[in-house]
Amino acid sequence: MSETLLELKTTEKVKKPRLQFIDMARSFAILLMLEGHFTGAALANQYRNEDYILYNIWHNLHGLTSPLFFTVTGLVFVYLLTGTNSVEPFFQNSRVKKGFNRVSMLLFWGYIIQLSLWSIIKSIYYGTPLHLDWFAAFHVLQSIAFGIAFLLLIYGIHLFAKKGDILWYYLIAALLIFIGYSQMKAYIQADELRIAGTALKANYWPNGFPSFIQNLFYGKYSDFSFMRYAGYVLLGGMTGRIIRKYEHLTKKNWFGITFILIAIFLNVFIQSILVQVDSFTEMIGLCQKGVYELNSTAFMRFGQVIGLLGILMLIDGNFKVKAPLFLKLGQNTLPIYVIHVIILYGGIFGIGLKPDVINLNLSPYESIGVSVIAMLSFTIMVKYIEPLEEVYNSVQKKMFFWRKKN
Repeated sequence: MSETLLELKTTEKVKKPRLQFIDMARSFAILLMLEGHFTGAALANQYRNEDYILYNIWHNLHGLTSPLFFTVTGLVFVYLLTGTNSVEPFFQNSRVKKGFNRVSMLLFWGYIIQLSLWSIIKSIYYGTPLHLDWFAAFHVLQSIAFGIAFLLLIYGIHLFAKKGDILWYYLIAALLIFIGYSQMKAYIQADELRIAGTALKANYWPNGFPSFIQNLFYGKYSDFSFMRYAGYVLLGGMTGRIIRKYEHLTKKNWFGITFILIAIFLNVFIQSILVQVDSFTEMIGLCQKGVYELNSTAFMRFGQVIGLLGILMLIDGNFKVKAPLFLKLGQNTLPIYVIHVIILYGGIFGIGLKPDVINLNLSPYESIGVSVIAMLSFTIMVKYIEPLEEVYNSVQKKMFFWRKKN
């Protein structure tokens, strides 16, 4: 169940240094996720006021969690995928096999933790209608799975084409996804305006399709639509390829500073650039005004992720980071995510801290206390995770008996 982020291939002659800034980024992302989810579940509504500067800082930092998580996922995957000059056919490549196994595992856990056995039991006991539409929700793990599947598909296309560097393939695919989501976001906003203050129902897309399909795009439960987040995974793939290609430079100060400068450029200028793109596409009748500007925040967030990576590169290049337990957190994001959903939101069993114990009812100090306890608890879990992995691996072999070892 553990994720080994950087399984660096070595030779007997040369041992490549581990790029700790990637582990640091993943560890930072998982801690940010835990803090944000536990604080968000606990903090009372009266403290959610944009007049409070600390709330604004927390809210904006929390908004970085998903872009960071998705981007670093793509970065790590492609960094490993492109680490060898393998001439093996696509489906015989060990990294490709591991990638598809990862996709199936993420989809499995993504849907299984959305179960609510307690709700099912109550429906059966009281004879009330059994509603399972929430089981079809498209959430974080499913969205990551789709992102990795896109990375693999594009890798296969690149192998077939045998032209250019794969980083350009990932960049073009990411831009296409963001263009599509800009159109989808405009559609969603128009639909929300249409039903505001009326009894009209949402016009989910694609029209007439089952909710299972609609949630992938725009449905009742599509907060993590792949169109919204797969672009980050693809941009992460592009970044992973760049880091793999120039990894001998990552400890140079100018390399990290370049990432920071790109981050500043995206956050300062991208909105103005997209406004000009909107003006041009409106002039030629391609789309309505302001469509692409709607997605400027996504590029800004990606810039912030790039900036954080640049800062971590500088730290990794100038200091000896000796924090094995902290780095180990970044190597175990899947078990942390799954278990936190079960504990906090009642995944699988239907009984969790929210809303049974905490439910937007605590002060800022109490909420911080809850988050600190959660982060410490999961850190302790990771410290002693090996025995838990043995149990999990034993169960997994029985559940996925049809799989062959790579």
